[in-house]
Amino acid sequence: MQEKKSIRIRFIGDVSFNDRYIPLLESGDNPFQVVLPLLQNADLVVGNLECLAKGTAQNERKVPRIHTSVKALNALKHLNIGLVSLATNHVYDNLEEGYEKSVGILGQLGIAHLGASLKSEEVAKPFIFEKKETKIGFLNYVHEDTNPKIPKEAKVYANIYDLPKILEAIRTLKTEVDKVVVLLHWGGKCDYGYFPHQEQVNHAKQMVDAGASAIIGHHTHTFQSNLIYKNVPIYFSLGNFCFDDIVMDENVFPIRESGRKGGVVELEFAESVINHQVFPFRLDGLIPVPDTYLKSEFDKWQKRFNVIRHVPVGYSLYYYLLKRLEPVHFHAQQNNTTIVGVAVQKVKRIFGLG
Repeated sequence: MQEKKSIRIRFIGDVSFNDRYIPLLESGDNPFQVVLPLLQNADLVVGNLECLAKGTAQNERKVPRIHTSVKALNALKHLNIGLVSLATNHVYDNLEEGYEKSVGILGQLGIAHLGASLKSEEVAKPFIFEKKETKIGFLNYVHEDTNPKIPKEAKVYANIYDLPKILEAIRTLKTEVDKVVVLLHWGGKCDYGYFPHQEQVNHAKQMVDAGASAIIGHHTHTFQSNLIYKNVPIYFSLGNFCFDDIVMDENVFPIRESGRKGGVVELEFAESVINHQVFPFRLDGLIPVPDTYLKSEFDKWQKRFNVIRHVPVGYSLYYYLLKRLEPVHFHAQQNNTTIVGVAVQKVKRIFGLG
């Protein structure tokens, strides 16, 4: 039997046209021209749409919240995107009105979406992409550890992460398609980390055992190390594709330096194999710029991940450093000092010396 032709799908991380992106995109500027070659020559481009249009009210339970404008969302047409995942922790930031406006724009642009809906019975519906006699099914979920803060009375439904239900959905979809891709908004325990949480690794392996052909993750703002399990590529987080500092109620939630490094991941689906590669880029202000030098940095973190996940105390030590020292390091960077300098200032405050 003649082998089916391969299908190339490229995936980008968090797409958020918030804050300074709004006037930039509304003016007609296109900050994505430099990175556009990475989004061409693919049968499908898939992105995670993090930021939706602003409505007349917001979800006050959620901090921080982000929004964009309907006009700015039209810039999605510059990215060659054919599918966006909406099961994110910001899907309800702008309530039903913001969601409806955003879905309306997606429809006008011919961009499919999954992972959220105004109808509870449709929220878990997969998206099936068919080309070259091959069917690829997509599932999308958001983990509650990412802090979605969606009230029970909300009229926007997000596909909430539930491992047993995910495994069953994979098994069911596998009977209808050739390949199954699971898109996950997860990793709240490891925000800004370069490695996934151990629980994510265990869950991902169960998804592969259930029939997943590939797993693509988002949320942590960082490009995280990947894992190949039973020849299945697992990318835990692709990092930010475009995301500005969040300004809300006179507070600024800045994007850290580690959140300015991302990757476009290409999966090539052939009959019996899935080839994969990463195209690194860096956010230069608001502009994503291809950066091949980042490959060596990603490789360095990958080697470290391959070590710590096999060391009993490796994960525990990493989580401690991530939650305790990394925020101090970031604070030091913001204030043009060092970790030692931060410690000295804290001691001075304790003893009333400064």
